[in-house]
Amino acid sequence: MSSNYKRLYINQSLNLKDHITFANKHYHYIKNVLRINKNEYLSLFNGKQGEWLAKIEKIEKKIIFLSVEKKIKDQKNSSDIWLLLSIIKKDRLNILVQKATELGVKKIIPIQTERVNIKNININNLRKNAIEASQQSGRLDIPEIDDSKKLDDILHLCSGDRCIIYCDESSFKAEGIIEKLYNIKSKYRKWSVIIGPEGGFSSKERKKIMSLKNAYRVTLGNRILRSDTASTVALFCIQQFIDT
Repeated sequence: MSSNYKRLYINQSLNLKDHITFANKHYHYIKNVLRINKNEYLSLFNGKQGEWLAKIEKIEKKIIFLSVEKKIKDQKNSSDIWLLLSIIKKDRLNILVQKATELGVKKIIPIQTERVNIKNININNLRKNAIEASQQSGRLDIPEIDDSKKLDDILHLCSGDRCIIYCDESSFKAEGIIEKLYNIKSKYRKWSVIIGPEGGFSSKERKKIMSLKNAYRVTLGNRILRSDTASTVALFCIQQFIDT
């Protein structure tokens, strides 16, 4: 039902018969981008209370008035999957955040590694991309995007009950991701994918990752994939296994 309506994420409470006003960027988006007129409907979600249908009651010079008429979806959160990604160039990182959001990732954490020279990333811009991708893809929650962290800090966050799928194309010993997921999928409810920079992790960093009992080294095939491609492939594979 909700697929017939344009969707908008809002950072405020949603309840039946609420009256909501939009100004500034939301006003511009509804009026000039979505081109929704008076008496038409808009689908609203806030990542916590499901999805609601709201009617455009009035459009004034710089304000739009809506009334919340009914709930059309109960809240459903995405699977507990994190993407731990070495920082890549701005344009590719923006696209990757969009794709990871569409694939249902719960959290994205950029990693500062030895072979990465990019120091500053626009986290606020990445969060905006995640919101836009959530609106477009139909998901009801917004992935968290953390500030960048050092590898040691990230590995500390991934406790023993969170599986770490380490995509390592430099290893001849790595098992294919499909075979590995088939063998371990019943052991974990929390998942993460860790992807290195274009030149790969350093030998010191690789040893740190593989010293963890919950880390599994896998390959994504015979070709060497760019980090954004590898992230998308790995996330898709995990989603397919844990949703079956």
